[in-house]
Amino acid sequence: MYGNRSENGGADGLDERLLSALRQNSRQAFVELARKLGTSEGTIRSRIRRLTENGTITAFTIRTAMKNVKAMIDVKIDTNVNTVDITSKIAGLPGVERVFEVSGDRDIVVIVETASTAELNEIIERIRKIPRTQSTWTRLILREM
Repeated sequence: MYGNRSENGGADGLDERLLSALRQNSRQAFVELARKLGTSEGTIRSRIRRLTENGTITAFTIRTAMKNVKAMIDVKIDTNVNTVDITSKIAGLPGVERVFEVSGDRDIVVIVETASTAELNEIIERIRKIPRTQSTWTRLILREM
């Protein structure tokens, strides 16, 4: 994935294990991460600082279990459209967690989390009303690992 640590500060095996641990739970204390990874707290602190400064780590986020309907909405848009304009509008909708530009039959994938199917339907309708949107295709997420 990242290869060996390079002279210019690239990631190494410890960085990969650290990133994996942070993906599982970014709230872990540096001391706990150090214990799990077999290194010092200072090493963890400096690695996280370097990975943040070089852009490898772009955000520390949370996953919630408070809402009960999660879905993936695929969006097809017109050709020759500035996709960033549409993805920006979608990203600003309440309940939208992530937005991805993708290749294939659909152009955009949206991850949403809502308290009800009625709220999910409202988000879908709002996406459909965005100019140059052709269609949507929604799949409920049954389980997240």
